[in-house]
Amino acid sequence: MRFAQTHIATLFKYGGISFIAGAVNHGFFSEARSIWTAGFGVLFYLLGSWLDIRNDQVRAVRWGDVLGFGLLSSIGLGFFTGGLQHFPDSPDRSLWVVPLGFVLSLLAMYFMDWRGQLRARALVSYGLISFAVVMAGSAAAWSVLQGAPASEHSHSHGEASAAPEHTDDAHSHDAAASDTATRTVIITLDDTMRFTPANWQATSGETVRIRVVNTGKVRHEFIIGTEAELKAHADEMKKPSAAHHHASNAVSVDAGATGELVWTFTDAGVLHTACFEPGHYEAGMRGTISVLP
Repeated sequence: MRFAQTHIATLFKYGGISFIAGAVNHGFFSEARSIWTAGFGVLFYLLGSWLDIRNDQVRAVRWGDVLGFGLLSSIGLGFFTGGLQHFPDSPDRSLWVVPLGFVLSLLAMYFMDWRGQLRARALVSYGLISFAVVMAGSAAAWSVLQGAPASEHSHSHGEASAAPEHTDDAHSHDAAASDTATRTVIITLDDTMRFTPANWQATSGETVRIRVVNTGKVRHEFIIGTEAELKAHADEMKKPSAAHHHASNAVSVDAGATGELVWTFTDAGVLHTACFEPGHYEAGMRGTISVLP
């Protein structure tokens, strides 16, 4: 295979894996844009695999393998790498995404490249040992990232211990509550009117430091509440006389600045997030936090 063809095939294959990994990182199971990104990733990977086999005159080509097991391979590698990167933000999802991706990639590689060359006993031995290692590592990472139980001073769905309205530096108004945070979630706000990540998970009873970074050129905000509360607030903000002010469940961040609030999640369920700067909520600047039991 010529150098140019090898390079192009490599770009497509690894570019496809990166697309799928990125889709997993940004809410593969809930964001429509991420599903499209994953779809393009699969197509890129299959095209790269096709270029590889097309220029390999030694191997017999099974096009069913290219499509079927190529699909498994792309999803498996994307899940594995994306799950690893996403562990700090969503350990509960990554706990099963990483092992699933490993198994899919293992099966795909065997059937595409090693079928007939590797004994079944060798495959089973390697598969069981390596899967056990991956599961143990995932469980250990999940255990560490879950942290200790959070403080007891909380309300129905959750309580924010700090919510600066305007800030250029990340800080917390309640230093004692901030010290109880078991992990930090970084939310990026930009002028495409999206939160990144828009959808993430927390555990009932944990306290999370939410760091909000505005990479855009206009002011944005990050507000937490139930769906009904946020819809009511959105309707209120449409009134001409409405004052643009929020309580301790929000942080407002100027362009290029960073803000922070510390939130204790208490009840399992789904909380919603939004930006109520004029027109931002209507443009899709919203998200969800799934609070697991």
